[in-house]
Amino acid sequence: MNDDTNHLAKLQHLIDNNLSYTRDVTADSIISWEKELDSQLEKEKKYDLLFFVKQLVASSYATRGDITIAVERAHAMYEQAKRINYEPGIALSLRAIGNAYLEANMQQQAIDSYKEAIRILQGSTNSTILPKMQIMPNLILTLLKMGKLDEASIYLRMFENLVDEHPGSTNLFYASICHCYYNIITDNPKKAHKFLNEADSLYQKHNFIYLSYILSFLHASYYELTQQYDLALQQYNLLTESIRPDYAPNRYTQLKLQQAQILSLLGKTDEACFVYQKANALQDSLDNISYTRQINELRTLYQIDKLELANQVERNKTITYGILAVLILLGLITSLILYLRKKNKHLLHSKIELEKAQKNAENSIRTKSLFLSNMSHEIRTPLNALSGFSAILSDDSINNETRQQCNDIIQQNSELLLKLINDVIDLSSLEIGKLTFNFRECDAVIICRNVIDTVEKVKQTQAGVRFLTTLETLPLLTDDSRLQQVLINLLINATKFTTEGMITLEIKKTSEDMVLFSVTDTGCGIPLEKQGQIFNRFEKLNEGAQGTGLGLSICQLIIEQIGGTIWIDPEYTDGARFIFTHPVNPSVIDSKKKAL
Repeated sequence: MNDDTNHLAKLQHLIDNNLSYTRDVTADSIISWEKELDSQLEKEKKYDLLFFVKQLVASSYATRGDITIAVERAHAMYEQAKRINYEPGIALSLRAIGNAYLEANMQQQAIDSYKEAIRILQGSTNSTILPKMQIMPNLILTLLKMGKLDEASIYLRMFENLVDEHPGSTNLFYASICHCYYNIITDNPKKAHKFLNEADSLYQKHNFIYLSYILSFLHASYYELTQQYDLALQQYNLLTESIRPDYAPNRYTQLKLQQAQILSLLGKTDEACFVYQKANALQDSLDNISYTRQINELRTLYQIDKLELANQVERNKTITYGILAVLILLGLITSLILYLRKKNKHLLHSKIELEKAQKNAENSIRTKSLFLSNMSHEIRTPLNALSGFSAILSDDSINNETRQQCNDIIQQNSELLLKLINDVIDLSSLEIGKLTFNFRECDAVIICRNVIDTVEKVKQTQAGVRFLTTLETLPLLTDDSRLQQVLINLLINATKFTTEGMITLEIKKTSEDMVLFSVTDTGCGIPLEKQGQIFNRFEKLNEGAQGTGLGLSICQLIIEQIGGTIWIDPEYTDGARFIFTHPVNPSVIDSKKKAL
């Protein structure tokens, strides 16, 4: 546990100062320590330290030339951070990927990774300040090396603002380095020298070997800019001597190539050629070392994976058999449930149909009984009158005036009996669809006037009957006899319950396709609670009044077959008002309904 604590302290020192290594903590040390610390940090959910350590490990693999492993570790780190939705971890994994690309001399890919990491950390909290400040120098220096000055200046200003808020000595050092390199690239040696002196001063406070490498490289670049090639060569010599080829192979090779370039500028072409050859041979050798190391790593992982795979195969077999057994059992249970549900549904449907049939039978019996009761009562009345007054007529002793009265009563009751029979026939015909309609174009205004004249002659009330309309004429495609039947039924019905006052028939056109008829009386009216039943068959509000109670039912069936609607106005309280609509052209209305 003491070793773990000591290792954590050393790694924390690297993280706090944005270092990739020190003299005491090499890339190999970082890689070996991570294997000990990874599970502990994950168990304690110290994600901030966990992902910094993982980033150091991935960068260490890249530094020692194991680019493939570095990228694999960085991607694994990225997937873990994404799985737990930890944004600083995602950004650090992108930094590790960028570092790997940079070591492989893939600068544009490195820039893309660094920029994506900065984007994720934008508008972030204090927990993401440190990752952002550590990624910025990598991005700025790489942009400058690629010659992307405009983008580099934008991120440089952002980095300056962060350093102003968190002015640690290491942060100030990196800021000076970035400014210095910017002025070297933009060919401004005076300003470059100023920032180089600042970086020298800040370096003296810590003397970190990692910072020493960066500072020496910057000195060499400055001397190249000012054409002090001897001093530049001296710096590159110091750098190559301070770095072991097996520790940072790619970096060492790049320095040797820079060294050869300076020798070429000094005119030492033979020596430059020798360094080029040595660098290329070293690169081949280092590649072999790198590949061998990667193969050993992968071979170890392969052995572990092989054992794990064998165990997983056995587990998968057991799980597969278990799943198959469960699926078969579930299939049987599901089949049984579906079978029972189907049976229950069938039984429920049969029960509903039976209840419906029983209800229809009961309604038929009740309707039949009601019909017979009403018909026997209604037929008996005119038949009694016919029988009684016919007997009186056979008496020779009656005078002519009495004989005439008897004839009138017999005639009236004959007409009543005939109307009763006609109503029953009409209702039956309308129900089964046998009644035919003879549509032709008629003038609805004339039909209404004729109906008023007819009702005036036969009414048995003191109430007046009138017709109101603003229309001079109204062409209407209708069966005039059926329309008259509906209007006469409604008006006669109104005369039965209006002893005085006024009965009004009104007609108006509500649209190009529809006409509205209304029959309004000032009689006793219909109670609101009974208005919903008024169109039922044999429904009579006054049981003492003459009639079968079929008139309104017949009106409803006729209007519906024409294509209209009939109802009673619930808002009219001074009597009763029946309203129905009639299409101007029933065939057009019917075709519209079929289209819908």
